[in-house]
Amino acid sequence: MYREREERIVRKRTTLAAAVLAAATVPVAAGISTAADGPAGPAAASAQESAKEVLADGGTTLLDSHVSGNEDPGSTAKQNVLDTSRGEGARTSPWSDVGVTRVGLSAKMMAGLVSIGKDHPIRVTTIAGGDHSSNSYHYAGTAVDIDRIDGSAVDANHPKVGAVKAACERLGAVEILGPGDPAHDGHVHCAWSS
Repeated sequence: MYREREERIVRKRTTLAAAVLAAATVPVAAGISTAADGPAGPAAASAQESAKEVLADGGTTLLDSHVSGNEDPGSTAKQNVLDTSRGEGARTSPWSDVGVTRVGLSAKMMAGLVSIGKDHPIRVTTIAGGDHSSNSYHYAGTAVDIDRIDGSAVDANHPKVGAVKAACERLGAVEILGPGDPAHDGHVHCAWSS
């Protein structure tokens, strides 16, 4: 069972990596974002509106530093959402596997943050910034890491981890990891396909 789940995750990440590379070669006029140009098209407008809502809502706290201790204020979760609210691409971190690029944040992911933040006060540590596996959904602007729910640190005993993971699933997330999954003991990771 565990092996099948890991194989599904690897297949999804491989598909995502191919999609990210393909998107980088499609002209912005087609309504698809590129690393250099940031978001474009109707989905970007929706992500922009959701970003404004996340910033206005007191239920979601966006970290303005990196949990690793590395310094790059341009790629924090807070800056990623601020940039998106202005119609700009969110920036990845210089120490990441992809270097510094700009990506459009997923409208589905941003709408998910709005919804989850209304039900549970959460703290988001990472969106496009940070350092992740080389084909991470984070680098495509479609994943978030949540390390606090209802003011308490996420761990295997947190009573609301299951509710947040279920909310991510209900809201269309295709990859949901948390305590008990390798390298996710201190946070809930939710990723959308686009």
